[in-house]
Amino acid sequence: MQNIMVIGLGHFGLSLVKELTKNPIGIIVIEESQERADMIKDVVEQVIVANAANKDLLAKFAKDIDCAIICISERIDSSVLITYQLKEIGVKRIIAKATTTDHGEILKSIGADEVIYPEDEVAKRIARTLISPDILDAIKLSDEFDIIELPVPERFVTKSLKDLQLRNKFNIDILAVKNPLTGETKIMPPPDYRFSPDDIMYFIGETGSAKRLNEL
Repeated sequence: MQNIMVIGLGHFGLSLVKELTKNPIGIIVIEESQERADMIKDVVEQVIVANAANKDLLAKFAKDIDCAIICISERIDSSVLITYQLKEIGVKRIIAKATTTDHGEILKSIGADEVIYPEDEVAKRIARTLISPDILDAIKLSDEFDIIELPVPERFVTKSLKDLQLRNKFNIDILAVKNPLTGETKIMPPPDYRFSPDDIMYFIGETGSAKRLNEL
């Protein structure tokens, strides 16, 4: 079983813990506020009420974990110190929340394996859905490519992937097709697959490809 440590129970940390508890994993939380710690004490394996910027404390509880997620970003000095100490201890994977690009670069330079900017990601997702209202969800892979969840355009219904030539016309690749009515999901559907009216498609394509599809 995977063991994860979450440090800090702000809005992001609390939401993260609630999502993690939906999976069969071990969760250890470090949080200074007793009030916030009490909010999740009955749903996680262990809650330590303490300042996480303490190397002895981290060495005691973090040495055997698979991943540490540092959700303290407003206090830049604390997030940097905790990241450094976790790296010194030898934690396998360190994910840290940052508020600015400079903050993120510092975290990477001292040992963070991954830096996340939750507020930026939410803003980008909202912007994408406003620009292309039919988009159900989107994951930004890079500046050039997205993974998009989109209802099948009406003109695609009953046509096969071979007929539509989506890669040639739109430079997109269909990763999966799901029909919410039947519950059936086809991963990497074959060229002769024909779209149904209720299908939802998941595809990878250049940024803006969903907007071009919507314009159909």
